[in-house]
Amino acid sequence: MTEPASRTPSQPLFVTTIGLSAFLLFTLELFAGRLVLPVFGGAPSVWTTALCFFTATVFVGSLYAHAIDERLSPRAGALVHLGFTAVVVAAVLLGPRELDALRVPGLAPVLNVLWALALVAGPPALLLSTTTPLLSSWFAERGRDPWWLYAVSNAASLAGLLAYPLLIAPLVPLSVQRDRLAFMIVVLAALLVAVVATTWRSTPTTPAAEKPAPLPVRRQLTWLFAAFVPAGLLSAITTQLTVDAVSAPLIWVLPLAVYLVSLVVAFSRVGRRILVPVEWLAPAAATLLWLTYIARVQWPLAVILPMALLAFLTVAVAVHGRIALDRPDPAHLTRFYLVISAGGVLATAFVALAAPLLFSDVYEFPLLVIGALAALALLPGPPISPAETPAAALAHAAIRVSPLLAVGLLGAAVLPPSQALFVGVVLSVGAVVVFLGRTPRSLALASAAAIVALAIVFTPQHLARVRTFFGITEVRAEDGGAVHTEIHGTTLHGLQFTSGPNRLEPTAYFARSGPLGEVFDGLRSRAGSEPLSIGVVGLGVGTMAAYAQDGDELAFFEIDPAVVALAQDERYFTYLRDAEATPRVVLGDGRLTLAEEEPGTLDVVLLDAFSSDAVPTHLLTREAMEGYRRVLAPGGVLVFQLTNRTFDLVPAVAATARSLGLEARTATFAPTPQVETDVRAKPSTWLVVAAPEEFSALGLEGWSVPPDGPVLTDDQSDVLRLLRLR
Repeated sequence: MTEPASRTPSQPLFVTTIGLSAFLLFTLELFAGRLVLPVFGGAPSVWTTALCFFTATVFVGSLYAHAIDERLSPRAGALVHLGFTAVVVAAVLLGPRELDALRVPGLAPVLNVLWALALVAGPPALLLSTTTPLLSSWFAERGRDPWWLYAVSNAASLAGLLAYPLLIAPLVPLSVQRDRLAFMIVVLAALLVAVVATTWRSTPTTPAAEKPAPLPVRRQLTWLFAAFVPAGLLSAITTQLTVDAVSAPLIWVLPLAVYLVSLVVAFSRVGRRILVPVEWLAPAAATLLWLTYIARVQWPLAVILPMALLAFLTVAVAVHGRIALDRPDPAHLTRFYLVISAGGVLATAFVALAAPLLFSDVYEFPLLVIGALAALALLPGPPISPAETPAAALAHAAIRVSPLLAVGLLGAAVLPPSQALFVGVVLSVGAVVVFLGRTPRSLALASAAAIVALAIVFTPQHLARVRTFFGITEVRAEDGGAVHTEIHGTTLHGLQFTSGPNRLEPTAYFARSGPLGEVFDGLRSRAGSEPLSIGVVGLGVGTMAAYAQDGDELAFFEIDPAVVALAQDERYFTYLRDAEATPRVVLGDGRLTLAEEEPGTLDVVLLDAFSSDAVPTHLLTREAMEGYRRVLAPGGVLVFQLTNRTFDLVPAVAATARSLGLEARTATFAPTPQVETDVRAKPSTWLVVAAPEEFSALGLEGWSVPPDGPVLTDDQSDVLRLLRLR
């Protein structure tokens, strides 16, 4: 006896459960990344490793859902999933609460981050990852179209992504977020119980119809490749943004939100209608995406960010559109989810785990852009009729050239004349690409060739380049070898003359004629003949060693072993070797290693620990500053080097100091042409923090009282309000 046809799964219940699960998954991802970030030094790679972890959990969740769908009846699968849900709820309620338990001494940083994420978010992430594929397969059991639930899932994921940085992170302390997430996991478990009950009642008693023939392996590999490319670009773009801006939820969200929007569009009716023009735009967009990478030093973030995101959206919609056109029968739904998630985890593992070991630079970026173009050229796409009239041909050419023209106009508006030639070269290459692009396939192949050529032409020469979990550090020779410079990401982190009278002089941001020289003059004057005890967070090339005198105690605290190795390599830099005081180098996160120093021993702590131009916010919070005060001697001074192209950090750090009863003074250095020539002095911004009574003795004439800003804490350290928009 069969059940009545009216007894079908409750559509609102399925929509609510899938939507809440997707919302919580991406909220959990941002929460977990934010939670573990300060534990591991605030490195940009923490977030790309988190991306890798969560795509891996999505893959495992899809594998679990596929196994249940293939091997168990809906009723048996529902009971198994109910038991799994109970285990996850128990793990969430009984999970570790102390962050200190997340660090494993001696474990490689990337493995340590993965371990920490597994402890903090592993069980709930697995549960949340199973919901969309498993419930969609149950929904399809009665012959209903399940693909629109995929759009629901992606839309809810996007809502979670936007809600976290815009509402949750600014308004809810981090310590409270964990409890709220645990409560919502319990709510989701209750919804899953209701879904299981509905599935049990609505499962037909008649045997299920035979499933279609197995999917060809080649077709599944096509899905895998098409899923790999956008997911890889997502990780690569996110890495670049966090290297040059800040490791913070809103920056993490932007590329991921674009990625989700591309999925929503590609699998919608609108996506099917716009796929043909997007196919024509995508090769030019891919070329522009590569342009944003090689121009990231010349162009401000306000220009690079929207250009990169728009180009990524175009490429991702085009590639995801190929997947959407080839989606299978609903009987193969869980297999489809499994293959797509496999492409995602392979891509993020390639960027986060393999690329730092295989490449000394971010070569995965052009490789993935070329991969996107290869996907557009080689994978089956929508039927495109050839242009039959001159007007149609002109329209196609206009579509193809419009992104390049827009960039040319933008470049002319924001770039100095010396960099206009750079844009001209790129646009000339783009014109050749457009001329060759008679079809989307030839256009994609020509664009790939152009990117290879640009990658070769614009690769700078270097003496050494090392890539680690903490970024890419490069040593270059300038002026025929008279100067060695160190570049971290896109930012100068120090330089030294190789010969001449200025060989041992502090240079760049640390010039004696700048604010730092004034600070040390004041410290020496106050100390008289007594030596100083100096702590420096961030080694760079060791320039600060030039300020140490005989009898001083000098300690550097540096998180990146590659930076230490280059600073100690006398082929490149000799500040450490030639210092009057023998420096001590402590490897590890500055905040954590400073906490292990003897209390009350340092006269000055200088913080200069930026990774490229990214902001290590965990070093600037109230709790961090309290730790620095503990190791300062009576009358000790904190000095912050806050030079940054993207953020105005002075108001926030000053307000944080005032919240502890301290005072702050700031100075901005604009070197004269003569000083700039003599010691390669660079513009810089400095902040001195001390007890109010100490400033008169330091004699910082001309330093100003900084304006107020938000107080930064470990719970709430949103620096995005300090973004420079100009």
